[in-house]
Amino acid sequence: MEASKVGEVLDAYAGACTFLSRLFLQPVDQSLITMLRDGPVLDDWPLARDDDTVRGLESLRDGTTTPLDVLLVDHRDLFEGPDHVLACPYESVYLSDDHLTFEEQTLDVRAFYNRFGLQAPSVGKEPDDHIGLELSFISHLCVLGLDAIEASDPDAETAMIASVGDFLDLHLLRWVDDCLDRVVEHATTDFYLGLGHLTRGTVRQLHATFQAP
Repeated sequence: MEASKVGEVLDAYAGACTFLSRLFLQPVDQSLITMLRDGPVLDDWPLARDDDTVRGLESLRDGTTTPLDVLLVDHRDLFEGPDHVLACPYESVYLSDDHLTFEEQTLDVRAFYNRFGLQAPSVGKEPDDHIGLELSFISHLCVLGLDAIEASDPDAETAMIASVGDFLDLHLLRWVDDCLDRVVEHATTDFYLGLGHLTRGTVRQLHATFQAP
């Protein structure tokens, strides 16, 4: 694939993963809802329109008419707690023997971030393996790939693309479907139902793009 085409792909995934990361990590505010309702973000979604992507975009748009306080409660119940969360956003809860946070998986993700000069914002206090942080990390790797293209460094470009595939294989793809199934099952608003479907579509496309057949 030509460098320009690779760059377009990396740029599309960087933008999509940054957007999804934001919605998982933080509750929405009115300015974001207004931007999504009135701006071009959803219309100009950078990835292919598969079934989950289309359903996700439509539901997110419908969800922008939901009162903000209702959206805040849905985000809290799905991802935050303090009581039992309905769609736990941490990898180790799905993959560790005891289904707890800060298990081996959390440390492995932390080490992966460190290889590329990153660390979680609240390292040691909040688990590093939050779905939003993992999506943000994939975006970061895509940006590093874009930097390599701009620097005409094909070895670094290849290494970054391989690193995306490795991270997907070792981490995100091993658990994200279980998490998203719970988001889709338990979301009480169109907005977060849409987030679940849109993330499914994005992850499926990441798999197809970066994983060897």
